[in-house]
Amino acid sequence: MKKDLLLFEINECSFEFFIYGSKKYNFPKIYEFLKKNKIKIITQDKKEGLNLDPWVQWVSVHAGIPSSQHKVFRIGQVLSKGITQIWDVLQKKKITVLLWGLFNANLRNTKNINLFYPDPWSFTQKAYPHQFNSFLTLPRYYGKNYPNINIFKLFIYTFIFFKKIIFSKIFFYLFKNSMNFIKILFKTKVKSFNLYFLLDLLSLLIVCKQIEKKKSDLAIISLNAFAHYQHNYWDEKKYEFYYFWYLNKIIEQCQIIEKKYNSVIIFNGFSQKKIKPLYYLRPKNIKNFLDMLNIKFLKAEQNMTTGVTVFFDRKVDKNNAIRILKSISFFNQSLFEVLDYSKTNKIFYKFNCVLFKKVESIKNFKKSSFKIINKIRMLPNNSNNNFIIERIFNNVIYIKSTSKHVSSGNLYYKNFYLKSFYKKNNNYLLNHQLKKIIINHFC
Repeated sequence: MKKDLLLFEINECSFEFFIYGSKKYNFPKIYEFLKKNKIKIITQDKKEGLNLDPWVQWVSVHAGIPSSQHKVFRIGQVLSKGITQIWDVLQKKKITVLLWGLFNANLRNTKNINLFYPDPWSFTQKAYPHQFNSFLTLPRYYGKNYPNINIFKLFIYTFIFFKKIIFSKIFFYLFKNSMNFIKILFKTKVKSFNLYFLLDLLSLLIVCKQIEKKKSDLAIISLNAFAHYQHNYWDEKKYEFYYFWYLNKIIEQCQIIEKKYNSVIIFNGFSQKKIKPLYYLRPKNIKNFLDMLNIKFLKAEQNMTTGVTVFFDRKVDKNNAIRILKSISFFNQSLFEVLDYSKTNKIFYKFNCVLFKKVESIKNFKKSSFKIINKIRMLPNNSNNNFIIERIFNNVIYIKSTSKHVSSGNLYYKNFYLKSFYKKNNNYLLNHQLKKIIINHFC
């Protein structure tokens, strides 16, 4: 019998929270889904906002090396061509592969690839086969523009997304559950987690349909909605039931796919810990924000949180942008962290502070209301500084954070050989060791 493997990458989720909800709200399928062998997985990375983030950690898993070697630290950053991913190796060994939604995954060769669907925050990767790009347009637009959604564009991209599934089994599934979806939307007042949960559910329905047509030897499916909820809504008990209702529906689809595979892994990469709410700053509109600061730029790519990669036509424009961003101080401390990609005409910047509460008026703002999250250099105030700060704070949204990353996670497995590997490391694995183990499973 030819070996197979199904890997669910349920990004950053707290499996302990899964089990808690399974018992509290009587969703036994959630608990049954995790009723497998279990080991601890850890990462050596520690710094949130640099290397302890999903777009870094999943590259470590897929490339089989720690972040200090692969050096991918930003969303949409392309992995060096000299570094192979799990599927790059298995393709050459005639192992067929399905990849759905993997963070910063690169498709270099379509040989033995049955399906490749990039994560929505990828800026350069396209789906394969090409018809799956129609499923990518809506989540990619929403993920990068949700503070400043254009209703007309949203309608067009939603139509493009759904026109492929109308009259399919997927559509009938949605129709059958439509009253529940509408009820949840009404109760939650169209919170963003609804769209992320619905997209993950649709993803599984689409993947299930493709596996029924043509099963791949290796299927890796990434789900991110649970991480989004725990990051932004973990403190709001009024939404908790809906989290587990969606989780139960999603796991029902996971179990349908699971039945088609002999070997299964369920893995969160690393996990999250609940904290008191903090508020991160994000511009409402990147173009307007940079124009307001008189920064000339070619294009800007917003990541899913507060960071932005900005591209320039000329080096002089880049240097001017760095000067402007670094000159803006708040309580004599730099408001922005700026990274200069010295060999290219681009920079990365993000807000350097986190708020303990939303700021209704900058005039009433107190120093105790915020903290600086990185080492900073002291800067003198300039005459225009207070005016600029006022304009900046009037042109941002506040993203609530209800969790922080922790460097350990859990891996559940069935019919997959791991014992000798983790016994060597005191009963845990480093996440980047998984690549070699998966390749050994097939070879």
